[in-house]
Amino acid sequence: MNKSNIKIQYVFETIPSILLKKFDLLGITNLQEVSNIDILEFSEIRGIGASVVSKLKNYQDYIEHNLIDLIELQESKTKQYFIPLDYPNLNPDSFIDLIKETVSDYLNLGNNDLLKGIINHYYGLNSSDKYTLEELSDYYQKTSERIRQLKVRTLEKIDSFLSKGIDEELRCNCINELCSNYVKLKNEVFEEKILSRETLIEFLIENYSYNNKNGEVVNLIIDLFSLHICGKVETYFTTADILIIDKSEKKKFLKTADLVLRTLKKSISPLNEMQVIINCKRKAKIITNKDIVKAIEILPEIEMIQNGDINLYQVKFEFLSSASDRAYRILIENGDTMYIDNIVSEINRRLVHSNTSKIYDRHSLAIASDNRFIALGKTGYWGLKIWGKNSVKIELLIKKALYKLDKPSSYDEIYQEVIKERPNLKESSVRSIIGRDCLKVESEKWILPEWKQKYSSLAFAKRKKREVAHEPEYRIEQRLKVIEYLNQKQSKQALASEIIKTLRPLDKNFTRVSFYKLFDQTEYFIKSKNKNRIVISLKQQDAENLAIDEFNWQSIKEKFYRDLKDSFADQTSPSYPFDLKQGIELFNELIAYNTGVSEFDGLDQRLLGNLNKFYLSASDRVDKLNYLKQFLTCLDPLLKKILFLVNNPDYNYITSKKKGLGAVIDKLDRIDPTEERYKDFRNARKYRFGKHIQTSYYYRNNDTHSANDWTELEIVKIITSCFIVYIFACSEYYNEIKNEINTT
Repeated sequence: MNKSNIKIQYVFETIPSILLKKFDLLGITNLQEVSNIDILEFSEIRGIGASVVSKLKNYQDYIEHNLIDLIELQESKTKQYFIPLDYPNLNPDSFIDLIKETVSDYLNLGNNDLLKGIINHYYGLNSSDKYTLEELSDYYQKTSERIRQLKVRTLEKIDSFLSKGIDEELRCNCINELCSNYVKLKNEVFEEKILSRETLIEFLIENYSYNNKNGEVVNLIIDLFSLHICGKVETYFTTADILIIDKSEKKKFLKTADLVLRTLKKSISPLNEMQVIINCKRKAKIITNKDIVKAIEILPEIEMIQNGDINLYQVKFEFLSSASDRAYRILIENGDTMYIDNIVSEINRRLVHSNTSKIYDRHSLAIASDNRFIALGKTGYWGLKIWGKNSVKIELLIKKALYKLDKPSSYDEIYQEVIKERPNLKESSVRSIIGRDCLKVESEKWILPEWKQKYSSLAFAKRKKREVAHEPEYRIEQRLKVIEYLNQKQSKQALASEIIKTLRPLDKNFTRVSFYKLFDQTEYFIKSKNKNRIVISLKQQDAENLAIDEFNWQSIKEKFYRDLKDSFADQTSPSYPFDLKQGIELFNELIAYNTGVSEFDGLDQRLLGNLNKFYLSASDRVDKLNYLKQFLTCLDPLLKKILFLVNNPDYNYITSKKKGLGAVIDKLDRIDPTEERYKDFRNARKYRFGKHIQTSYYYRNNDTHSANDWTELEIVKIITSCFIVYIFACSEYYNEIKNEINTT
């Protein structure tokens, strides 16, 4: 830049005032013209004395020696800024992050510490602590109303800058891409007229790559758009923060939203859109269809379920009004009668997964006094009165059936008569009561007790003792304790009386009789005599064949299956050509498989060791909390190992780029294709274990050591979700994993 480019208007403070007046009279506008003034000619101008001539000489010398300073002075007054200042080097995750950078640079450019402090601390921007208007009032020694006014005025300036893309006073321009996106977002939000904070966030996630972080910027956007947040008293009926564009619409919409929620709570069963509108308008005809639909969309208490091509709406389970309403929902969805304890268990399971602290027992449901329900005799089974089911006791139905048949009859003959009265009654229920209340005669026939004399000529069959198909759980643990005890002995044997005396106090089910039944299991033990004393020896066979290994995999497998079978049998879970037990066995093969990669070394020891402790020795909540952290942190190496086997190039990419668990799941695209893990639990889908994936991923990324307020039940639920993800991942890639393991 040369002297002719330096304008007097930008460096006037360096020029004596008397010279400024003379330059103005002479029409001199830049420093080149000042330097070109001939001193002699200047001195001959009328009204110019010696002192003015002296000042001109001095200023001409000043120009020659301070040209750089004069250039910088002019630039400081004329430079144009593009915000964000470091835009070419920024790599924001989302448009929302870019807004944060822009607002920060804009406030810094304004160079007003008061306004910058109010905005940063009110919204918590740039890692600042958040404070209320009253707290900021105390700090800045101004009234809270004055702080509010300054906040509003600053937000208006920021909104104007982001909308128009220019601030002439600060000589700054907004990057065109940011400006256009801001205006587009503002128009889209205004078109909605009414929305909630949750729906705004969902919209930003879907359309503006928002990563659900920097929530303080969302609050800033709400205020930049001048959205009205309805008060907590006004929205007592919902947990949502409802945002209104036009305040005149507020009262009418809140009334509509309250009515919609009450209507769906009362219905309990899902309704389609038209049914919701009709039911609401029966109570208030002045409300509009549009407001009803809008309430359905934004209230977080309402969920949509699909039935074929039809969208149905219902209140989420945890927001139903009472325990009996929740029981009603369970029965409606089941479509058939249920045992009272199973109803309670299902209610509690759903409430735990929705982070609701309420827990019920069979006495707190209060369905006996609710005329919507009907008990099926004294069986403990309950149904709904609307089903019109026969509630006569099963034993009376059986008696009635035999009187109709009027002869010794088979199971099938009796059952066919009974289901005429109660079509959905299970055959096993009828069989169990026939065996209890009737007499069996020859040819597999049954008679009533009062017919004993009438059919005395028939031979009465001797009842067979019922065989138990599976070992009780305590028996498995009891066997393991005996094996552990004998393994500690050098000779691998001990007196039966010594074993019983040592282990019997561990469990009330460990009776003397149960121990002697256990000792008769010849696949595990050898029983011999030493004089009159019984000696029990551990049978020394291949540990794998006996399913007795370092970590008692046989017992772990049985308990694993017990805990997961209901989830994998659910209609929302995927189906496979192999059964759950095969999936569990593959999990064991996978963790034990040697890949030669150090990252996976010891995974089997770590997982099986903690499974053994969790199932067989965990004694309290603290123990289970410790195991929970282990199970969650094993997600990374387990899923990475699957990726290593099924797609080695992707595994190498993840390893070289040091990517985390989310990236691994992205590569294993069968596990979470709809990214349920990034949702909150309430919004995660149940389909394909979405809620279990969300639970595992969420708690994997949170500090479980600080979870001192978690109940033991909550901890076990999270652990179970983790187990489900283990087996689900193995099952989804079953063939690929199996092939890789079998080919080595």
